[in-house]
Amino acid sequence: MGGWLLIHEIDIVTDMKLMLYTTGEWKVDPNKDITFPLVRWLFRLFPILDGSDIEINQVDLGDEFAYGFCQEDDGEFLIHIHNRMDLREYVKTIIHEITHVRQTLDGITDSNAREDEAYYLEDQLSKAFWDRLKSGTPNVEK
Repeated sequence: MGGWLLIHEIDIVTDMKLMLYTTGEWKVDPNKDITFPLVRWLFRLFPILDGSDIEINQVDLGDEFAYGFCQEDDGEFLIHIHNRMDLREYVKTIIHEITHVRQTLDGITDSNAREDEAYYLEDQLSKAFWDRLKSGTPNVEK
């Protein structure tokens, strides 16, 4: 159920530091077999994420009219993800919200530009992720 799971990892190839916390009621990908490879892959695609602290909190967002949203507090990011959706939509949502983390770190503040890019990347990158997972190479470099 709840609780914290901290993943602190240093990628030997790139020396990137990945700080990922998972909290909440994990009903989608409960063993994080998709979440961890996906986040590692996104850290490689978006090098500006290096050293970022990101918490992914699975929670019922049924009344929020959104599958996810991202909050930033003094350089730490909290991503709330709806815990009742199919796995493909979940992957798109993680990509969408981590794109917002990257945009914040890049200083992109225009709301329309942020959403346009996040929707575009969630489609493109989710397809690439599933293709790589299917081929057995989810942890590819850029």
